[in-house]
Amino acid sequence: MQWINPDIAIDFMGARKKAFVFSGLIVAISLISVAVLGLNMGIDFKGGSAVIVTFKNDASVTRAQIEDSVAELVRAETGDDTSQVTVQDFDVGVTGEETGDEGRRYLMYTEVTSLITEAKRAEIVAGLKTKYGEKTKVELPQEGADTFYLTFDQDVSIPERKADLNAHFAAIGFKQVGVVSDTDRQQDVEYFKELNLLLDESANEGETGDAADLVLGREAWEKKKAKILADKKDRRFTVTVEEVKAKVAEKLASDFGASFEAVESSTSVSPSVGQDLLNNGLLAILYAIMGILIYITLRFDFRFAPGAVVALVHDVIITIGIFSILQVKFSLPIIAALLTIVGYSLNDTIVVLDRVRETFDAYRGRDLKDLLNRAINGTLSRTVLTSFTTLVVITSILVLGGGLIRDFAFALAIGVVVGTYSSIFVASPLVYYMDQYLERKEAARAREARGGAANAAA
Repeated sequence: MQWINPDIAIDFMGARKKAFVFSGLIVAISLISVAVLGLNMGIDFKGGSAVIVTFKNDASVTRAQIEDSVAELVRAETGDDTSQVTVQDFDVGVTGEETGDEGRRYLMYTEVTSLITEAKRAEIVAGLKTKYGEKTKVELPQEGADTFYLTFDQDVSIPERKADLNAHFAAIGFKQVGVVSDTDRQQDVEYFKELNLLLDESANEGETGDAADLVLGREAWEKKKAKILADKKDRRFTVTVEEVKAKVAEKLASDFGASFEAVESSTSVSPSVGQDLLNNGLLAILYAIMGILIYITLRFDFRFAPGAVVALVHDVIITIGIFSILQVKFSLPIIAALLTIVGYSLNDTIVVLDRVRETFDAYRGRDLKDLLNRAINGTLSRTVLTSFTTLVVITSILVLGGGLIRDFAFALAIGVVVGTYSSIFVASPLVYYMDQYLERKEAARAREARGGAANAAA
């Protein structure tokens, strides 16, 4: 399909200086924005809790009301007036409309990982040692989390100790408590190993019935595990109190009554883990760009490599800058989007550079700017068509998608537009400048060689 006449002759290289000024300005604005405004880090990187809550379809509840309600809870529990709470629509289904009895769902972010204060945590530890003896070892996560790791001085009956711990934490006000022993985890590992083997065997034999029954039989497995553990002992137990989930449910039920239905799920990420995730994500982008530099050098020519890499860095910086300016949540899906942008932009650049190489061979001796223009014009129809069809898909996700996938699609939309631009107006002109630079170096070496020969002859 040809959307553009293949014989078109647009002077892209003639606009290279204007393009460089424009790109330099946008990159500078992006860097200044990141330095001044920073990135609106999601809980993946900043640490905090994400809670999905459900209200009835006919509930007259706004996001601002939910934010105010949960912010009041956080202030009352932690005494922190600076912790922010944000609420987003979490649409149901691909249409973005609530359907059936599923209710209206909201995704709530809060910067706190736990609603248990340090004083309360110390009180819990003291209570456990008083009840079970000073020899009982109680370990806590380095950063606030609703988890307690208990090691007793001797093995005890697993069912009895589970019931006793549940009763103890319920007595001090915790409504949602989960207690597991190390033996529980070992049994679960064996269960999932068996499950995976059955799934593999069923897939190889083209039968999925038994495996599907086993997947659906998780409740039956819990009953079976309870029988296995009935006469077993252990000394290591983990107690998890989902205080954020429980308190949020209690607060919303109190403030909104029958309009509130339930807290569907709650996840927490500690700040140190979030920082590690951010560092690893940025390193992944850096390693990808370094690998691309090596690939372009080996696949084409060193003249092509700097332009391709600069274009990729250009695309990533501008995308991050727009996220900074608009203060869109920067999370793990955005890192994935940035890596996708690097791949897409590289693909676009490779197509142009491959045509440049073919043009070099076919029109050897022609002016380099003319050869680059020929190559860009020759691939223009393909570039426009690919970018347009990709944007159609991304726009569909933006319009119809729900939850965090919209931010991912937004990043991709920026990357496709900027990546198409950079392939033409950044990567290709840099090939020209790199070629000019190498020619000047070669000419300088030749002059030095001639001067050296002349001196030797004299």
